[in-house]
Amino acid sequence: MNRRRRSARALALALGLAWPAATAPARQLPPPQQQQTLPSLAVQPPSDDTWTADAVVDRAATVSDPTLGAGQGAAVRDGKVYAYGDDYQAKPRVGVIRELDLDLKPTGREVRLRRDGKPLILHPTGLTWDARFGTFLGDTVSQKAVIYRLDWDRAWLDGCLDSAVLGTIEDDAAVNGCRPQFVTLGGRTLLATADYGAVRPEIRLLDPEVAIRAGRTSAPGVVVHRVLAGAWNQNLCWDADRGRLTCVENVIEGRGWRLDVLDLARAVADGRADGPGVRVARFTFAPHDELEGYVPLDATRSLFVTSGRADNLVVGVVRPAGPRPSPPGTR
Repeated sequence: MNRRRRSARALALALGLAWPAATAPARQLPPPQQQQTLPSLAVQPPSDDTWTADAVVDRAATVSDPTLGAGQGAAVRDGKVYAYGDDYQAKPRVGVIRELDLDLKPTGREVRLRRDGKPLILHPTGLTWDARFGTFLGDTVSQKAVIYRLDWDRAWLDGCLDSAVLGTIEDDAAVNGCRPQFVTLGGRTLLATADYGAVRPEIRLLDPEVAIRAGRTSAPGVVVHRVLAGAWNQNLCWDADRGRLTCVENVIEGRGWRLDVLDLARAVADGRADGPGVRVARFTFAPHDELEGYVPLDATRSLFVTSGRADNLVVGVVRPAGPRPSPPGTR
């Protein structure tokens, strides 16, 4: 044993840590296909931190919907809220979409994201619609992303995906999953998605027609624009009237609430969310649980979705507030 290794061994023993024997065999990782089946929620949550909060959700009201499992987001369509999540306590684990009214009262309708009795979409990330291309829903498991094109009406008629899957797109250009959102740029309909990470995370705008035909986002011609974005993107929200894309982010990995509102045309022209005139507003909130989704309900109220089983739907009015420290554990 050389001098450096002896010193490291002595330090480890002094701290009460185990020191592996020289003959211990290397630990073999399971192959990727086995890793895909492991629940992502089994991973130990990252350590907490202190940040500066500069916004609040005023007049907040909370609703607990444990049937969502780990809530992942929500979308509004035809006067209804469609909240979706990862029901990781189901046997077997499966994704779910639940229909609520605008007061967040369940209508009693839901779709279990299984096909032929088996889970198909486990961890839904991004639900979006377009008149031409239809309904898209992402799935992120073990950092791998697949975008499903669905027959929306059929899914609700069956309550499952037995006959509702029209096609799939492997989002192999993504870093740690997908979160699809239809947007419009220069009169052209594109599919936006963003990365959950901190190393050069991007917003990518995809040509949906080429993506459908190719079946994967790394194919030539699928990605038409790239924008360097903020870190830890959980979801995207599109304001068609003002041409603004809101990145729904964590402040640190797995914790915190942040909304980064961008002028999409300027973001594409500059290539950076931090570019001059790109960022319209940025709101950082005090809570230290995991924000997953955000969608406006009307002119004043917004809905926030978290991954907890209790108080996982929060409705209120977003407003700026004086900067203040938010220490670990703040609710």
